[in-house]
Amino acid sequence: MILEFTTPSYLTTSIRGNIRWAAPELFEVPEDDDENEAAPLLSIECDIYSFGSITLQVLTCKVPYYNVKKDHVVLEQVIRGKKPEPPKELQIALVHWEFIERCWLSRSHRPTVGEVVVFVAREL
Repeated sequence: MILEFTTPSYLTTSIRGNIRWAAPELFEVPEDDDENEAAPLLSIECDIYSFGSITLQVLTCKVPYYNVKKDHVVLEQVIRGKKPEPPKELQIALVHWEFIERCWLSRSHRPTVGEVVVFVAREL
């Protein structure tokens, strides 16, 4: 796993965050293409999305979009709304997968921090 994180493809300079874990709204481009418009703000909802991706990685020992090697292809999938898939060879408990998917819902429908805390406490 260390090699996966030390390769240049996981580092970005022009994109806020790492595309494999970051919320899709961080990659939205303004429709009027105004270069002076502020980049999307980081938020608790963005963190919740990332928490879902981290949970997937912890449960499977594979990075999100593990089956896609090129980050520009991952970015295309993120922009199109395609979510990571769990590795076929690993079984994730349905309750875990459903919670991960909730973390990846649209910004206003993601779990709250309180719901994340309850989920983690219940799983411990």
